Amino acid sequence: MGKLPGIRQQGILQHGPQVAAHLRGLGIESSELGPLFCRCPELFSRPAEERAGVLFSQLMGLGLSAGQAASCFEQQPRAAVSLSFEPAIAVLAPLLAAGSKGGSRSGEQLLGDLLKGQPAAVGLLRFGSAALQHKLDNLLQLGLSKQQVVTALSQNAVLLTYTPEQLARMDAVMQQELGADRQLWIKVLRRTPRAAGCSPATLRQRAQALVADFGKEEACRMVDVAPRLFAINTVVWRRALAVWQQCGVADPRAVAHNNPNVLARDWLHPSRLANLWALQQWLPWEPSAAQTIERYGGYVANKAADRVAGRLLYLEQLGLLPLLVANKPAAKREWRLQQGLSGSKQAAGEPVFISVGNVATLTAARFNSLVDSALSQQQHDEGLVSSSTRSRRFEAFRKGRLLQLPAWKQLVAQAKADVVELERKLPPELRRVPAEAEGGVSAE
Repeated sequence: MGKLPGIRQQGILQHGPQVAAHLRGLGIESSELGPLFCRCPELFSRPAEERAGVLFSQLMGLGLSAGQAASCFEQQPRAAVSLSFEPAIAVLAPLLAAGSKGGSRSGEQLLGDLLKGQPAAVGLLRFGSAALQHKLDNLLQLGLSKQQVVTALSQNAVLLTYTPEQLARMDAVMQQELGADRQLWIKVLRRTPRAAGCSPATLRQRAQALVADFGKEEACRMVDVAPRLFAINTVVWRRALAVWQQCGVADPRAVAHNNPNVLARDWLHPSRLANLWALQQWLPWEPSAAQTIERYGGYVANKAADRVAGRLLYLEQLGLLPLLVANKPAAKREWRLQQGLSGSKQAAGEPVFISVGNVATLTAARFNSLVDSALSQQQHDEGLVSSSTRSRRFEAFRKGRLLQLPAWKQLVAQAKADVVELERKLPPELRRVPAEAEGGVSAE
């Protein structure tokens, strides 16, 4: 209360109990009121019918529960200063409806979905309709479609908080430092909206670092492929190059050239190293660490360890690891030729082969279907299994047995130890700050 003007302090003393009672009536637990008051005292400084009741009613009208509405305010306290969200809703709901890919949900329901996924997006509702419309019109004039704006908002709602002047400054930096045309800046906005929140100096430093290491033309191409490079600290991708080198990669920049997206991940994360060592350990052709990074770096970097390493362990438990092949089409072709058949035509009795891509990228249902086919072919599964059981099979293993397996525990311990060892060999400027060092082996 001490941070508020005197009149608002008096308002809390006068109206706070009534607002608290109103919020309890909406379903807010007493245990939630304390944190909400500490973060958003303004909600309690006016009669409920003038602020808290109005704002909660408007959010709940979008499909949020009272608890979800409270989470929005706790993540974006400045939204509690508003007297009404209706002006912003009048702009955002039609935008979301126009930019959505079909479906029967209204713009208000889509806005509610956005707030459930990104509670801090309630900050957009603080703006007046004219201000929001001006920012939206600017994005459309830059060349983004309404659908592209909506897609960007679904990733990070911060895009509509930037002024035209901010975006123009960022555009100018990219043109000056990379020689890029506006289309590249638009792509960065669409794919990595938070990059626009960087100061011009920060963006310039990131562009200059990429140019210094890769050259202007290659840096421009890499940003086009992996816009996230503009949203991360240069230490992250320089650390990745250093880690790859320690793992035996002869030309780390060639790996970055072939797949710039893997450069934008923290390679000192236990999840990266758990995937890396699992592929080395359980692939039948036993690739080295360098070969694994060069060929499967995207799977190592972009998938959670309980996805890649967990599925490999699942196949090992079922005795299916021998079916893993480095090149699925080539393996099929070789088998057909061995049978005296055409190498290009599918034949009856063809073995089930499993690629690393199958392990890393297939949906749960398709992965389990592939496993069922392999088990059936090898006569490991003699009974009929319902589709509903199939679709849950790996998930049940992941949530149940996986974490208890000695091989998994050993893999996790090894990954964490290797993080420490690799970091110890890095120059001080590439080591992680303490907050970065936290984390397990799940998805980021």
